Amino acid sequence: MKAFGRVLTMFGILLLASFRADAHDASMPHHEWFNRQEMNPAAQRRLGVPWKSCCDNGDVFKTRFRVADDHSDQWQYLKDGQWKVIPPDIIKSEDTPDHLPVLFINRRTGDELCFFLPKGGL
Repeated sequence: MKAFGRVLTMFGILLLASFRADAHDASMPHHEWFNRQEMNPAAQRRLGVPWKSCCDNGDVFKTRFRVADDHSDQWQYLKDGQWKVIPPDIIKSEDTPDHLPVLFINRRTGDELCFFLPKGGL
């Protein structure tokens, strides 16, 4: 049984390593755009982090997005079955390569780092 547990653990580590490698793979489409993105200074101060990059300490979080029920400018994203508010200080108005919303989340803390508004609508 111990050997089976070690195999499962090793498989999980390899799976995680391959996912992280793919997320920052230079052959992936728009790799340069993702690597160039930086946090807004207000978000950097609020989070108390010395780094600026959205990508170096975070990964793109693939999910669904919506505007708040009251149709205000508040954006939300779905995480673990719950709608979470996107902090206004991470919102960026620059377009993305695919004109779709993009959210970067810190891979260690889960903090939202950068959010790019969709130019093509939802």
